[in-house]
Amino acid sequence: MPYFTNTDELYSVMDRLWTYIKSEEEICGKLLSSKLVVRFKYKDPDGLLTIDGSDGEELRFHFGECGIEPDVEMTMKSDVAHNFWLGKEPPAVALLQGRIVSKGPVHKALALLPVIKPAFKIYPAMFEEGKSA
Repeated sequence: MPYFTNTDELYSVMDRLWTYIKSEEEICGKLLSSKLVVRFKYKDPDGLLTIDGSDGEELRFHFGECGIEPDVEMTMKSDVAHNFWLGKEPPAVALLQGRIVSKGPVHKALALLPVIKPAFKIYPAMFEEGKSA
C-alpha cells in the first residue's frame, strides 16, 4: 500500500516539509547558494514539485506545472521520496538501480544532500501532520 493515498496528501506533506526547510536559515542559505532549480516528478500518486533557488535570494517551491525550467529533474515513485526523507533510500543507490531517474547535472543536486540531512529528523512529524490535514 502506498504511503500517500493521493496527490493532495503528497503535496500537503511536501508543503510542510519545504516550509520548514525554508524557515531554517542554515539549510535554506546553503540551498540558495547553489542557485539550482530542481524538479521532482512523482508517480503513484503523480505530482510535480519544483524547488527554485535560482535568484540566490529566496527559496521558492511550486506544486504542479509552473513553467520554470529546472537545472535538474528527478523522477521517482512517491514511496521512494518518502523513504528518502526517512533516511532509508540512499539516492546514489536509487539512481544506480533506476528507482530515481535523473536529467541534468545530478551531481550538483547530490552535493546538497548533507545540507538537507537535518530535515530527515523532522520529516516523520511532517508526514503525520500532512496525512491528517
